[in-house]
Amino acid sequence: MSDMKLARWKKKLYLTAGFISVGLGVAGIPLPLLPTTPFLLLAAFCFARGSERWHNWLMSHRTLSPYIHAFRKGTGLTREQKWRIAATVTITLLITAILTPIWMGRALAAFIWVTSILFVYLSPSARQTRDSDDPA
Repeated sequence: MSDMKLARWKKKLYLTAGFISVGLGVAGIPLPLLPTTPFLLLAAFCFARGSERWHNWLMSHRTLSPYIHAFRKGTGLTREQKWRIAATVTITLLITAILTPIWMGRALAAFIWVTSILFVYLSPSARQTRDSDDPA
């Protein structure tokens, strides 16, 4: 196989992996056990190697790019993201506790809820910045 064909196959493979990763990342936004940021980071990695156009799209996307930029800067979760995570975990584990017939399942759901909420609460928060706060 020539180098040109191999390069085209690699680009196609990276693009495919990038789109699958974006799909899983988007699914992870409302689903509590599916992580969003790792899949979006993988998508950014794949798109950077497969298509500059799709990489630019992802890095400037209004909803998806904040996850990537926050991770790269090490700024943590925004207050909105923390509330959304806490609400989703609370609702999911409350339903689990209600539907679980044995007390050990309810105790496990309570333990998972407490540790999840503590993790979210104790994790670093991103500072909210607005254009009006900028002195420039």
